[in-house]
Amino acid sequence: MAKKGYFILTDISGYTEFLTKSELDHAQDALQNLFDVQLAHIRHPFVISGFRGDAIFMYVPETNFCEPQSLLESLENLYFVFADALRQMIHNTTCKCRACRNMSKLDLKMVIHYGEYVIQKLGDREELLGADVIVPHRMLKNRVIEQTGIESYALFSDAAAEASNLSLLAYPLVPHSEVYEHIGEVKMQVLDLRKVWEREQEKGRFVVTPEEAWLTFEWDAPFERFVVWEYLTNLRLEQQWAAYDSVERTDSLGGRFQTDSTYHCAHGEVPFFNKILDWKPFDYVSLEQSVGGGIKLVQTRRFHESPTGTKIIFHLRKPDIPVTEELTRFVLEAYNQAAAGLIKLLEKDFN
Repeated sequence: MAKKGYFILTDISGYTEFLTKSELDHAQDALQNLFDVQLAHIRHPFVISGFRGDAIFMYVPETNFCEPQSLLESLENLYFVFADALRQMIHNTTCKCRACRNMSKLDLKMVIHYGEYVIQKLGDREELLGADVIVPHRMLKNRVIEQTGIESYALFSDAAAEASNLSLLAYPLVPHSEVYEHIGEVKMQVLDLRKVWEREQEKGRFVVTPEEAWLTFEWDAPFERFVVWEYLTNLRLEQQWAAYDSVERTDSLGGRFQTDSTYHCAHGEVPFFNKILDWKPFDYVSLEQSVGGGIKLVQTRRFHESPTGTKIIFHLRKPDIPVTEELTRFVLEAYNQAAAGLIKLLEKDFN
């Protein structure tokens, strides 16, 4: 039966020129490091289908995530780790050979398409089949750099852009189109990944450290970190596992959930007002949670990969009001009950 999903190719730009104009041994080491850093961070929701020369081909079944924002942030994170690794390699080298001098000419580009596919088993391998599977491979041949000047990009077909609500989640987007034999015109949107990475470098960070925590909670969830992040940060799902009567986003920022986003929850007569202080998918989220009449619980919620899945760690800063045994007991019971609800919902949905 045909399924729907996203097809993604990541490609190291400048690969051929780098290999042909550099000493092979040092060039190969540099490229291997950049491949390895990508592979080390390709996790759920991505599924690697294969390798096409200097490109990694993967797909994401549309059932592998809840919100398009999570897919976009996974793609952005993949570029971040590539760019960080390349910057570190350039900084650390003292070699004067052509390969080491030319590393700065390397970069990463991505193409993303959305459509139908079937999985065909060939021995112990699985191959994707379908007309839509061909499109991203053709999209690698484009004139994006010549026409836009953008060298580090994620190139979304309009089909992928529409399916992922890209116009609401990413900026700036530059329209582009190409005509391919047997396919025809493919309209696209170009996202400048270098600009996204630079904005990420400029962000101020806010975390509650273990040393300053008033209370620390730790729970084990036998599920992928990406999945746990989505369930813990998605408002619709939070309403289910926390047993809130209502959950509503209240800021006017629009677009993706991010630093300074606010939302309101209600449980009986107890209101919860939340403000995101720092948002770093899929590592941590920091927020200020105001409970009832003025208890402010500033906290960082961390997500660590573990041998059994994901370890969730909450660090809560001591509130400004006098802390009583009754207040401490209320917070302990409320957070442990919510965590139990989270694990229960995950088990119901995935087991």
